[in-house]
Amino acid sequence: MNTKQQAKRILANAACLGMLPVLLMGSAIGSGGMQAAQASSHREAPLISQDPVADNTDTYAFVSPDRQDTVTLIGSWIPGQLPQGGPNFYPFGTDVFYDINVDNDGDAKPNITYRFTFASKVRNPNTFLYNTGPINNVPDETFNTPQTYTITEIVNGRSSTFASGLWIAPSNIGSKSTPNYEKLWWSTIHKFPSPDGDLRFFAGPTDDPFWVDLGSVFDLLTLRGNPPPIGYDQGRKKPTDGLRKFNVNSIAIQVPIKRILAGAPEGETVIGVWAASSRYSQRVLSPLGGVQQSGDLVQVSRLGMPLVNEVVLPLALKDAFNGLKPEQDFGLFSSGTPAGDLLKKSVLKPELQGLLNGLYGVPIPAQDRTDLLAIFLTGMKTTKPFTIRTKNGKVELPAGFNVNQPKNVVPAEMIRLNTAIKGDLCKPKPD
Repeated sequence: MNTKQQAKRILANAACLGMLPVLLMGSAIGSGGMQAAQASSHREAPLISQDPVADNTDTYAFVSPDRQDTVTLIGSWIPGQLPQGGPNFYPFGTDVFYDINVDNDGDAKPNITYRFTFASKVRNPNTFLYNTGPINNVPDETFNTPQTYTITEIVNGRSSTFASGLWIAPSNIGSKSTPNYEKLWWSTIHKFPSPDGDLRFFAGPTDDPFWVDLGSVFDLLTLRGNPPPIGYDQGRKKPTDGLRKFNVNSIAIQVPIKRILAGAPEGETVIGVWAASSRYSQRVLSPLGGVQQSGDLVQVSRLGMPLVNEVVLPLALKDAFNGLKPEQDFGLFSSGTPAGDLLKKSVLKPELQGLLNGLYGVPIPAQDRTDLLAIFLTGMKTTKPFTIRTKNGKVELPAGFNVNQPKNVVPAEMIRLNTAIKGDLCKPKPD
């Protein structure tokens, strides 16, 4: 029941304005379609699949279509939420540190991190109810279990509390409990002025925006809507969105480009973005339900470009990748160790292309996939004119066009966004 409409207003533009590198990636691996580029990493590794509250499902970065002097950065967590998830619904973890990281000088280290930590309140512990009456405003006493959050801005290792006590949007329970949900939802977008321009923040439930036929794609890479053997010869043949009517919890920030690029090399316009979740290393459970945590912070989830952990990395590397920092990526890749060699093979000779060849006869390129190194690790520049075809026309790129490669790039896996590329690359049709 959590509204699609509001989620789309934040997320839909990611598919066009922010997905240029991913569109190029889709073309490079042979998918060639907008739909194929829209993929994320739900339950991508064994350990994080058992820890959904810390599981980063999606990461987005794009120049804001409504304020083109800003960038919008979004991270989503907690996959596969049923909208009718009462009585507890799906709060953010109060024991998880949720980070959105930005590298503005190409060295694979975060220059700016926006860290979100959450606190829960129980107004009446003597009821099982999420709300004890209609919620007309988020601070209403009838909202029995609200959450607030604190934003810490970490700039080159120096931390400062940017804001605290900010309300998150409640779940859209129904017309009796949340009679004007759109008003509630919009009231939890918080705006803060700065010398560089306004910053805006949101945290709360959104519809999962991805269209993927999960029921068939993991059935030996079957694609419904195609004739056999790629599709099915019996049963339901029409493609089905496996994420339809499921929710995620999203954190969205809109930050002036001037602020994001502060301290970057002169003329640099490319940023690297990734989201991550961390927990304390030690956790002690009490027989009565209490939990005590201590120790160092340990990264347990990480997501930059889509599909990397999901379908590029083998099981032997998945959990380790979630704990790896981007600055460590290329060192491992080129280390000559068994783990490094396995990582190199996974990128240069992707398992997916072998499966497509064995199942459906799709040709395997004769050479190593060095093109994927640019896509995943360095960002891209065109070596010859390049045409992107979308539902709404074509985008022509000249040779030498800097899609998203920093000037002094250290190879590392993350989303790379060229903030100098503005305007509608493909204009979504209105709802």
